[in-house]
Amino acid sequence: MKEISLKHAVMQSFTSIGPMLDFIALFSVIAVYSGILLPLVIIFSFLLSYFTLYSIYGLSKIFITNGGYYSYVGNLLGKDAGIFIFLLFLGYSLLTVPNIADFISAFLSSILNLSGVTKTIAQYLIIILFIGLVYLTVAGGLKISIKYTLIAGLLEIIFILFLSTIFFIYRNPDFSISMIKFKFNPFFFGIIFGILAFSGGGSSIFLSEKTNVSPRNTPKSLLISFTISGIIMSISAFALVFFIGYKGLLNYEVNPLYIISIISDKFGYIFMIIFSLFGIFSGFNLSVSYLNAFMNMIPRFHSDFNFGYKLNIRKLMVLLFILSLAISISSTYLIGAFTAFVIIAGVISFLYIIIHIFANISLIKYHMGRKFLVPALSSLFLSIAFIFSFISNSGYFVVINYILASYVIISIILVVYIKTLKNKFYSKIRFDHGIDKSTGS
Repeated sequence: MKEISLKHAVMQSFTSIGPMLDFIALFSVIAVYSGILLPLVIIFSFLLSYFTLYSIYGLSKIFITNGGYYSYVGNLLGKDAGIFIFLLFLGYSLLTVPNIADFISAFLSSILNLSGVTKTIAQYLIIILFIGLVYLTVAGGLKISIKYTLIAGLLEIIFILFLSTIFFIYRNPDFSISMIKFKFNPFFFGIIFGILAFSGGGSSIFLSEKTNVSPRNTPKSLLISFTISGIIMSISAFALVFFIGYKGLLNYEVNPLYIISIISDKFGYIFMIIFSLFGIFSGFNLSVSYLNAFMNMIPRFHSDFNFGYKLNIRKLMVLLFILSLAISISSTYLIGAFTAFVIIAGVISFLYIIIHIFANISLIKYHMGRKFLVPALSSLFLSIAFIFSFISNSGYFVVINYILASYVIISIILVVYIKTLKNKFYSKIRFDHGIDKSTGS
């Protein structure tokens, strides 16, 4: 009997999306770019994610491999593309836990400031504690972390639906749905972060080798988790703008942590603490799910790339823990925790788009062009979102573009280097360990 059932796989993907974290973190960033169009950005991003989901849904039926994206692409588009996507996913994965830690640090620090605690050292202690607990949870093994994920996911669903209901009940009278008027540039400026809000939904594919009846349950888990998270986040986005109203939204655009003070004013300090704890809880859930997926991908990567030496997971986790601390602490020190969160989140979102465009192309190739419409449309929409979001980054946040371009160029150079100067290592790389349902191999 394998360790992961359908319900575990669903919550693995659901908690990797982290709807409550998106509520307190990404909604605020989207509001800065898109203002009152926040609910429309979330709905469009949700629908776009369904197009994106189609390819991963299809590929997870064909290949049962913890390698996930790089394995799908490597099998269908060739070794060079597989290595390239692995490098992009590596960057994506290594940045996720530090990125969440940066936000949690900024968020908790703001709450401590309200309570009169203003010492700078607190934000670094928060980072160390948060990342340490994430790694300890995953280090306990898959049985522990996947059970935790199931319970945590259910609690998160209950609370965010409760919160949305409360927000609708106590709606601000200065806001009406007619105020939401479509404007092209603000809408597309927020899409990159809207896409990011759903970016973790494919994480159950990295546990597929340990999932019961994986050709059926893994794709089904993707569909269920995306649907639940999309509905919940669309409802909560509308609930938020109805609750804070038009004037409140203007304050929210200037101060992303404005939501804390308005909840405290309306419902009291205790409810504000409960709200904050669930936001932190969601960030923790997301980090555990992401790290869980990454650590289960590593043995498949080690096998596919034929390194020839024994993999020591414990030592690797210690190294990753130190690296996560270094990224989070240094970025907070250099540019501030919240700014670091926005910049790293932007880079992650762009990497996510590139990876999924390659996944779309892989599915088109598998079907020999016969079923091209949905993955082709997904690639088109993702490319449009990428281009508009890329050119919209100006001023200080143009650094997102520079970091992304540098990382992609370095990844391409590494692929060329491995292929041309590391021939022996390159020749040993194989992406043929997944089970192809069509052949049974």
